Amino acid sequence: MKFLWIVIFSVFCFSVNGQFVDEFNRNQARRNSKNENPFGKNRRDAIWSHSQSHHRGFGWFINPGLTYMLGNSADDENRTYDLTPSGLPGYYLEAGMEHLFKKDQKIVHYFDWGLGVKHFAGQEKYSIEGTDPTRGQFNLGNAFARAGIHNVWQLSMYNFIDQSIGFNLDYRIYGGNQDDNYLSPLGSVNQAKLVAQLHYYFGFGYKVDDGFFIVPGVQTPIFTAVSFDGLNPSHHWFNSRYQPFIFTLKFAWLFPKKGCPPVDGMEDDEQRNNNFLNQ
Repeated sequence: MKFLWIVIFSVFCFSVNGQFVDEFNRNQARRNSKNENPFGKNRRDAIWSHSQSHHRGFGWFINPGLTYMLGNSADDENRTYDLTPSGLPGYYLEAGMEHLFKKDQKIVHYFDWGLGVKHFAGQEKYSIEGTDPTRGQFNLGNAFARAGIHNVWQLSMYNFIDQSIGFNLDYRIYGGNQDDNYLSPLGSVNQAKLVAQLHYYFGFGYKVDDGFFIVPGVQTPIFTAVSFDGLNPSHHWFNSRYQPFIFTLKFAWLFPKKGCPPVDGMEDDEQRNNNFLNQ
C-alpha cells in the first residue's frame, strides 16, 4: 500500500510538471521578446497582477517535502528512569489547486487545497541507571486532505512572505503498529488513525516568472479537533509527545488567460483591457 501511494502521486506530479514546463518556456520566450512587465507596477502584484499577467488567478501546485517530529516527555519527572523521545525523518507529497483573489483584500489574498500522503516516524529511548537502554520506534503513513487561507506580505516585486491558517484531515493507511520489542514503563498510548487539525504555515516565496512561483515553507499543527487531547496539538506515542513539522518546497503554476494577452500602452489601456476580459 505504501509503495502504491508513492507510485500514484509520483506519476501524477511528473505529469503535471511536464504540462507546465512547456508553458513556462513559452512565457520565458515571450517575456524576452517584448518589453513588458507581467509582475505589475505595485508591490501587491508580486504574486499576480490581474491586469498585467498573461495568466488567470488559479492553477495547479505540487508540494514535495520532508517531515520531522520534535519529541518531548514529562512522564519521567521525579522517577527512577529516563525517557528520551526524538523524531526521525519522513516524506511529504501533495498536489492540488490554488485560487488567487481578483479584488484587493486586506487580510486574505488566496486559498489553496490539496490531497497527498505523508510519513511520520519517531522513537522513544527508555533507560534506567545501571542497565542498557531500550528503544521503541514507530513509522506510519497518512493520506490527507488539506486546505488553507493565505495572507501575503510583499517584500519586493519578486519576494513575499506567505502565511496561512489551514485545516488538515489525516487518516492512517499503513504502519503505526505496536513495537513488540519495546517494553514501555507505563504502557503505550498511541495516536488514533483519524486526526483533524488546524495548522499554521509560514513560507518565503519567490516569483520566477509570470504565472510560476516557488515557496519554501514550514507547517505545524496548532490545534487538534479529532483525537482531542486538551490544547496540545502534538501526537502521542508510547509515553511521549511528538510535535510534527513539515518542510515543503511548493511549485505553483497559474493557467494562461484566454484571448489576447494584455500589454502596456497608454494610460487608459488597463481599463480597456479589464472591460475586454469582463465581457
